[in-house]
Amino acid sequence: MTNRPTLTIKRRTFVVMSLMSLFDIVLVGRLADIQGIDAAHLKALADGIHFRGVPLAPFRGNIVDRNGNLLAGSHHAYSVYAIPIQTRRHREDEVILLATLLNVPEQVLRRRLTRRQGFVWVKRRVSGQEMQNLKGQLGNLPGIYLLTETQRYYPQGELAGPVLGFTGIDNQGLAGVELTYNRYLDGKPGSIQEEFDVTGQTVRFAQTRVVPSVQGDTVELSIDENIQSMTERACEQAMIQTRGKSVSIVVMHPGTGGVLAMAQRPAMDPNHFRDYSPKQYRVLAVSDAIPPGSIFKPVTLAAALQEGTAFSASRYFCPGFKSVLGRRVNCWRPLGHGSQNLDQVVKNSCNVGFMDLGLGLGVAKFYQYLDRFGLRSRTHIDLPGEALGLIPGATKVTALDLAIMAFGQTLTVTPIGLITAISALANNGVLLTPHVVKRIVNHRGDVVKSLDKNVVRRVVAPEVARTVQEMMVGVVSEGTGRLAQVPGYRVAGKTGTAQKVINGKTEKGIYIASFIGFGPVPHPEVAILVNVDEPVGPYYGGQVAAPIFGHLMRAIFKYLKIPATEPIKPPRSGEPAMVPSLVNLDPETAQADAAAFGFPVQFVGQGDVVCDQSIEYGGYRPAGTVLRLKLGSAPRVYLEWVSVPRFKGLTIHEALHLASAIGVNVNDRSQGHGMRVRRQSIAPGTQVRAGTTVELWTA
Repeated sequence: MTNRPTLTIKRRTFVVMSLMSLFDIVLVGRLADIQGIDAAHLKALADGIHFRGVPLAPFRGNIVDRNGNLLAGSHHAYSVYAIPIQTRRHREDEVILLATLLNVPEQVLRRRLTRRQGFVWVKRRVSGQEMQNLKGQLGNLPGIYLLTETQRYYPQGELAGPVLGFTGIDNQGLAGVELTYNRYLDGKPGSIQEEFDVTGQTVRFAQTRVVPSVQGDTVELSIDENIQSMTERACEQAMIQTRGKSVSIVVMHPGTGGVLAMAQRPAMDPNHFRDYSPKQYRVLAVSDAIPPGSIFKPVTLAAALQEGTAFSASRYFCPGFKSVLGRRVNCWRPLGHGSQNLDQVVKNSCNVGFMDLGLGLGVAKFYQYLDRFGLRSRTHIDLPGEALGLIPGATKVTALDLAIMAFGQTLTVTPIGLITAISALANNGVLLTPHVVKRIVNHRGDVVKSLDKNVVRRVVAPEVARTVQEMMVGVVSEGTGRLAQVPGYRVAGKTGTAQKVINGKTEKGIYIASFIGFGPVPHPEVAILVNVDEPVGPYYGGQVAAPIFGHLMRAIFKYLKIPATEPIKPPRSGEPAMVPSLVNLDPETAQADAAAFGFPVQFVGQGDVVCDQSIEYGGYRPAGTVLRLKLGSAPRVYLEWVSVPRFKGLTIHEALHLASAIGVNVNDRSQGHGMRVRRQSIAPGTQVRAGTTVELWTA
């Protein structure tokens, strides 16, 4: 009998050994997987079970102006948190004590301390007094701890408030630049981690790990803090003087598209944003689409010149109205402007002339240039909530619609969209993307992102843009925008007075007064748009918005040290000269401006600002007339009111003399010099603001 294993036993042994080898291979593979590939993940899971993390908030990145001045920063703040399981033995006593120390309702505290969580907030951002009270009692409050956090602050208060925006309790951006660039500003949070046992108590001599937070990037704005301050003051003064519903001013650098200032009234202080209505969080120039009125006309003008449907020598006739499709559309001057060339059409802001320009273009070409100038789309400025203007679809537009749109009515655009379009003309025909952020720099000083000068497209030829610039210069030097003059500089501009659209319907008697312009020409460095919504009293853009523009532009030129472009030539003594606006200027500047317009001044009182002037701006007086300027510590609250005299029965010469003495302007509709006045547009005795124009008819 043989002792050799049978073939069957050998086979069975081989199978068993193979299975054991396979098991060993799987086991070794699994061990390698656990110890190698999944090690980090499994370790994190284990740490999550016996490590408890307390968050470390990063310092949010700073927001600075183009010169590095701080506009939004962060400082330390203190918050109170709890480890609920550690409070269970003395929870009711702690609830009562904490309610007293932190001024938090007991039921709120009880609900928080009974949560089945490893970490809960008791109160965020406690006051200094609350922190001191709590520090002295922490020994009696097991499971209650103080944590250092960061809190946003805005050192300049209301300065550029809606543009900067604000942050929430967790330092997350909720509006303005804070929202748009939150992912750059936010930083990377860290944590303090400590071991605890199965009962939730901290393990004695346990390991503590700190994961450091990383500060957010610094956002550098294109805004200049000093220009922003000037613009904020201009808005404030405009609100006081016009008593308008709101005022919005945008200042832009035409060569880069960078916003130098963006101010509005009413405004808001981001340090206390909860004290304001959410409506005040909006940036009006970005979020509100408005009827532009005549400040839209340079777009129509540029399109007609580019397409060759109009030339500088083209002639137009304005009888005071134009009939289109059987409907009469009036010019702003009822008696019309008569025969005029294109340059005069622009200076006079003649609606009839611009209707002819629009109809000459045709619907297809007109809409083509709306698209070229970017007025039928958003500008993509780096601020939230940009609105889209309302412009009728091209297929539904009639000749009547086109004629009215050509001078800026029956369509709406955002102020930022329009100043971007007009800045393209100042930039020799090149359209740029507007922006409020210039660049972003990380905590190591590396430039993360640059946004300066993003070219969109060329909209018109350089020679066309320069022609429009020169015609807009004429508006300021000789036309409807003379109150926007800046002595010593060639400034281009356009006045606008638009009827407001409310609930889809144009409302009579409710206006937006505007002025848009740039300078110095021929190399513009600054473009400004001023909008005054529903001014009380005078409502023409040339009366209301132009002086605001002129004062602000002069201050910016002085700040930027831009040299004068032309000599100042005051009128000869005795010639009719326009009285400039001198209120709110310092004595030195007021004297220089008055001299440029041909008026000597006499100061009354003491102070560092002109708070009143004896003859209201906008009227005409013989050059050499002495203006008495009252000095004080604050500007006057409202414009001077005068009573309209009785002109009936006087000769035009006598009416002009009387109007000059009273402080109103007159316009002879009949052009009948030497004849007697038979009718006047404003009844005698009516109270009007000085500088108001009274229309006269003679016989």
